[in-house]
Amino acid sequence: MKRRTVFIVPAILLFLLFTGIFIILYFTRTPFPQKEIRVVAVLKTIDTNMEFWEVVKTAMRMAANELGIGLEIVGPPDESDIESQIRIMEAVIQQKPSVIILAATDRDRLVPLVEKAHSQRIPVITLDSGVKSPLPRTFVATNNVEAARELARYAQQHIPPGSMVAIVNHIPGATTAIEREQGVRSILEKDPRFTIIGTYFTDNFEENAYTIARSLMNQHPRLRALLAMNEVSVIGCARAIRDLGKKGVVQLYGFDNSLVEVQFLEEGVLNATVIQRPFSMGYLSVQIAADVLRGKTFPSFTDTGSVLITPENMYYPEHQKLLFPFVK
Repeated sequence: MKRRTVFIVPAILLFLLFTGIFIILYFTRTPFPQKEIRVVAVLKTIDTNMEFWEVVKTAMRMAANELGIGLEIVGPPDESDIESQIRIMEAVIQQKPSVIILAATDRDRLVPLVEKAHSQRIPVITLDSGVKSPLPRTFVATNNVEAARELARYAQQHIPPGSMVAIVNHIPGATTAIEREQGVRSILEKDPRFTIIGTYFTDNFEENAYTIARSLMNQHPRLRALLAMNEVSVIGCARAIRDLGKKGVVQLYGFDNSLVEVQFLEEGVLNATVIQRPFSMGYLSVQIAADVLRGKTFPSFTDTGSVLITPENMYYPEHQKLLFPFVK
């Protein structure tokens, strides 16, 4: 009896040990092995000169690495190349990824492809620029209408009464362009002190923004403000104001926070800019993609927030972190 006990006790201890190890490994395992989950992000552009998108990509890769999921980032070379994005999206759908994250170059023309992905049971999450469809699981972005309203309210306090103002926008069909213009107009069109002479599109080329701004300033002596709706438009307009010696005469209000924009803000050429949270956008979109595959549902819009940066608040520590994000 004593001899049998000698063998039974170690056997029980070994059983308990291996059971404990199994339980620990089960509950601490990586939730999504890379080989099982493949997320493809179809961005508006993969141009490495666009600081906004570089931050988005950095955040996406960080989230994918932490979650242990596969991530591929694709897109056209230019935001204006809608046809290329359509072809890229078609090719991605054929690959049948687990989830597609889409930053649409055109809110209408990408809708059929979102519908196609949906018909093949591929969840789509939209990012930064959405589509005119209820099918995406959520839209991760800035509230562009409200951000533009805040920018316009600030401009309203500083532009001289009786002035002409112009809107310099990027891509006609992009959600960001449409909503930002809507927000600006909702404030300034109601103010009889100002006249909006028009909206001018750059097709997201800096040189186009430069040419448009120079032409407007030369043709309209009463022009006192340009409202530029993205990074490229801001930089082109700022260069034109500087080159024509119009600093302090023609004010500039914009979006985004590239290093060049920050320099123009410090010089007083750029009077205010709305900073989005591209890191939050990128990270959250991948995190949500993983959660969608777990069966979690989300509201139709996920607001990542924005901050209005002015000469008065640009040196606040919390704003410095937004102005100078870490980009690998």
